[in-house]
Amino acid sequence: MFLGVDHGTTAIRFATPEGRCWELPRREAASLDPEEIIRRVQENLGLFAVDLVALTYSMGDGLTRIVRLEDAPNRGLIRQDGAGLHLGGGTRVFEAITCSGWPAVLLPGIHKASGIDPRLKVFSHGMSPEKVGLAYSLFRKGVSSFIVSDASSNTVTFAVLRGRIIGAIDAPIFAPGLAQGPLDVDAIRSIDSGRLTANEAFTRGGILAKMGRSSLEECTSGEKRMALEALALFAAMEIGALLVLMRDLGEPKPRIFLAGSPAPLIEHRVAGLLGTDVGTLGRCAAAEGCARIAEDVFRGMKSILGLEVDERAMSRGRDGGWPDERRG
Repeated sequence: MFLGVDHGTTAIRFATPEGRCWELPRREAASLDPEEIIRRVQENLGLFAVDLVALTYSMGDGLTRIVRLEDAPNRGLIRQDGAGLHLGGGTRVFEAITCSGWPAVLLPGIHKASGIDPRLKVFSHGMSPEKVGLAYSLFRKGVSSFIVSDASSNTVTFAVLRGRIIGAIDAPIFAPGLAQGPLDVDAIRSIDSGRLTANEAFTRGGILAKMGRSSLEECTSGEKRMALEALALFAAMEIGALLVLMRDLGEPKPRIFLAGSPAPLIEHRVAGLLGTDVGTLGRCAAAEGCARIAEDVFRGMKSILGLEVDERAMSRGRDGGWPDERRG
């Protein structure tokens, strides 16, 4: 059996390659001990023996390869702090998988040290590791060239060309999400004056925050319509930016997809803005893609979407797990 873990902005999702999925809110995860988290995973997914877990954690900017959990320095991060909310739920899940005894690999994010189009390396970070799972869920379904915009709490858009990740635009760079967004002039002034830290400005830089709302449920019908219009416009603009890259690399018509909980609400509008068909991905697509990665790494795959698999992550003992001296 195989397990994928999507460390999302508001929740952590666990899934199998067959599509069974369970979601744990990050705030709730932060209050649970590792044993309880594993018990709930087992109970909700019916998993009691796991051959390999593919785990995502935070930004993943300290890795360029898929590695075993025990071989990842500093949990795969350059630094423990980063852009976004820090609730502790992801750390609890990381600890739970570490203590579970299940063999596990950690996925990298996409950043300036990754093997992407060199022109996009002007940005320090492109996307977090769960987007690798999102990409692989599509690739395993036979889609080889595509752009995905994950537009929800924040907006991250990435491109895959002929089965290889070639670039990504991260949330602090371009399009705002509903909760978080890039730093505009007002944010820079607030930071310079000491009223906000840069991370506070980012976490409050989304469309709803600019409207004085914390969720779509708090909005009037008119406010909700305007928020979704803005989200659709910026997602389409970000997709358009990566369409330029794809055309330059010889792919004029990649398939286009939206992810994130608002995707069904903005799908038609984004399609109209771009003048092309747009598909949507389910909430568990990233976790399912991670589970597929675990399955393929276990079977000896040496590269996933252009990301090298460390040799030690492919080493299995006679019973299909890590070699005996490497078991956690």
